[in-house]
Amino acid sequence: MTRTAKSALTLCTLLSMSACTAPFDIETGDSKPVIVIYGCLTEDLAYQQVRISGSSPYFDEKQNMPVPHAVASIHSSDNQIFDLTESPDEEGLYLTVRPMAAMPGTTYTLNVEVDFDGDGVVETYSASTVMPQPAVIDSISIKPLTIMGYRHYALNLFAQDAPSADCYLARFVINDTIATHHITDLTVFSDESMNGQYFHDVALWYFDDMDSDFSAFGDNVEIDTTFFVRPGYRIALLLSRIEQGYFNFVSQCQREKNGENPFFGGPPSNIETNISNGGTGYFTAFSTAKMEAVVPESEGK
Repeated sequence: MTRTAKSALTLCTLLSMSACTAPFDIETGDSKPVIVIYGCLTEDLAYQQVRISGSSPYFDEKQNMPVPHAVASIHSSDNQIFDLTESPDEEGLYLTVRPMAAMPGTTYTLNVEVDFDGDGVVETYSASTVMPQPAVIDSISIKPLTIMGYRHYALNLFAQDAPSADCYLARFVINDTIATHHITDLTVFSDESMNGQYFHDVALWYFDDMDSDFSAFGDNVEIDTTFFVRPGYRIALLLSRIEQGYFNFVSQCQREKNGENPFFGGPPSNIETNISNGGTGYFTAFSTAKMEAVVPESEGK
């Protein structure tokens, strides 16, 4: 079956929902590929990107096949139209013809026309998103701590939450290199328990000390999903307020994929999507607040 075809599986909502207990069957037969569309608009004046591919078989470790020759455009609620063109360097990657910067409070609608199934009839897919207001960071701190004799660092946030119900996305840059390449690297959280309150010293992520000896843990240390740092390293927090639907998309993909990146492998059909006409993936927009801190010396040094 395709990654988008695990409809028999049921998800539990991240953070607050109880465990799923209903029995279910998993169908393992192959099913037709599904179009996967992923795009994220930012506040940066840049050539914004949308990636279009087709889902691959569920047990196939290959990346999704890119979908070429699509006609794509983005329409804004302030009556602007941004056409996209396929990158000459990468099939299935579409960029706006001219640089654009998304604006908070503006609705953006993506339209894609392509004969995905090759039957000679062009299918139309669309998705809309409203760019949230930007997050505001007062400061961050990096605190060394020792747990069972092993050194770690907690990245803590100081920020005022807005009175509205909000969801957030946190990403990290270590020494000017983005550390959050995959969906499992992202941190998403809601303000459900702290709505309108001040985030005082709230831990967002824990980093491991590069010089600690974790050999006693053996294979329990997941090198590919662990961030290692040492004193003197610079860590930048990239914090974004995101829409509820995208929060659900990331949360559900993290639970379902268990380490894979659905942007390059179609997520199952029960993953939330805002792509119409049976497509999957997500089209969203958010701005980013950035704050940097330096890793201090560890305790006991």
